[in-house]
Amino acid sequence: MRKLCIAAAVFSLLLISVASAQERLGVSPGEPRIDGIVSPGEYSLSVEIPGAVLHLNRTQEVLSIAVQSELEGWVAVGLGSTRMDQASIYIGYVDSGKEVFATERGRGHKHDDASVPEPIAVRLKEDQSGTVLELGFPVSAFVPEGADSLGLIVANGLRDNLSGYHSTRRGLEIDL
Repeated sequence: MRKLCIAAAVFSLLLISVASAQERLGVSPGEPRIDGIVSPGEYSLSVEIPGAVLHLNRTQEVLSIAVQSELEGWVAVGLGSTRMDQASIYIGYVDSGKEVFATERGRGHKHDDASVPEPIAVRLKEDQSGTVLELGFPVSAFVPEGADSLGLIVANGLRDNLSGYHSTRRGLEIDL
């Protein structure tokens, strides 16, 4: 019984340390090139999530985001919330070499056309390794003065459409 209690205590401490381990998105001197290709060292923070890798970079003026999905369907990022509801959603896919992109607002468990901050740059690319969505925004669009975190959600799907159910999704709170 004592060994079980000790093992449970050690496991709990490990869970707490993993849950509290949060990387920070500081201000970088340079910004990535929004071209649909994520090069090594291009982003200051990368977070592996199920089915994708989220890349982030922030300068004084530009917030850059890339999502490298392992799937060849749609990919999306929602900003301003760790849930779909009320997030500004940026979603797209590549169909026969043509980029299809939309900006929408999360409403409950759905999303629809709505006014959201427009990206200053957007690119989508797809190849045999998956789909990449790369975006740039003015920092002020999602990081208010004095903010200490950025809420976002990342999702991807198997099909080339803007309304298919996600295969994977993950909400994140990124420390600034």
